[in-house]
Amino acid sequence: MLTLLPLLLAACSLVQMGYGQADRLIAWRLEEYVPLDAAGRARLEPALARLHGWHCRTQLPAYAAWLRDAGAELGRGSDAARIDRHIDTLFALFGQTAAEAARDIGPVVAGATPAQLAALNRRFERNNRDYVEDWVRPPAAELQRERAERLLSRLEDWIGRLSPAQRARVETWARDIRSPSGDGLDSRRRWQAAVSALLARRDLPADAFARELEALFVQPARHWTAGYARAFNDNRTLAAQALADLSLTLTDTQRRHLQREIDRLAGDLEAIRCRPTNEDTTRS
Repeated sequence: MLTLLPLLLAACSLVQMGYGQADRLIAWRLEEYVPLDAAGRARLEPALARLHGWHCRTQLPAYAAWLRDAGAELGRGSDAARIDRHIDTLFALFGQTAAEAARDIGPVVAGATPAQLAALNRRFERNNRDYVEDWVRPPAAELQRERAERLLSRLEDWIGRLSPAQRARVETWARDIRSPSGDGLDSRRRWQAAVSALLARRDLPADAFARELEALFVQPARHWTAGYARAFNDNRTLAAQALADLSLTLTDTQRRHLQREIDRLAGDLEAIRCRPTNEDTTRS
């Protein structure tokens, strides 16, 4: 997550598929990793209802406000430092959600059985094989070309057709992005091993387990290799600078296009009505 606009597209996809179904999707995805028995599913349903209600009430307004602020920043022309602060804000919002999810869903997966752990590790290995196929085996030139195509497509979704000079700037950005595929795979495996080890523990009190799970999702960099951490930070710097450079070259037509897209997505988020829950008066 090293660019603003691709992240906006992810949010857009969430709205399009139906935010009201998000808790059911999370339950389905969770069971792809840690299969639950009937008792586990019975505990998961109210936990997800609480999480969904909290997220709807507190996070959707924050995302809409962030969209409007970041969009206005890009529209009037910005610099890398200000854009980097917007990235910080977005990461902080994601961290809040990860922390809340750890507190709500953590008790459901604590003390996983050997069968659940085996299923989790099989899923991790499947994901790692996909990662190798997508990011390790392809030649560097192919990865660079595909990266440039994705960036160009996503940017044009948000600001309209790019000029030749703007396309050249995006292609330079794509060329300069570091792809530490080996370090990426090692970092994934380190983090996955830490998750498996935590879920296997049966000696931790519930609050301690939730804190450890929260740290895994909020601070994954603790398990990255030094090379991957450097590449991540370098790529974030490249993203902020590239978006700043592009923001200074937007035409009036592109600014209007961007504003329409921001208004549409922020408006969709603001229009979502949260389901009432028993937690509404006690949780913030």
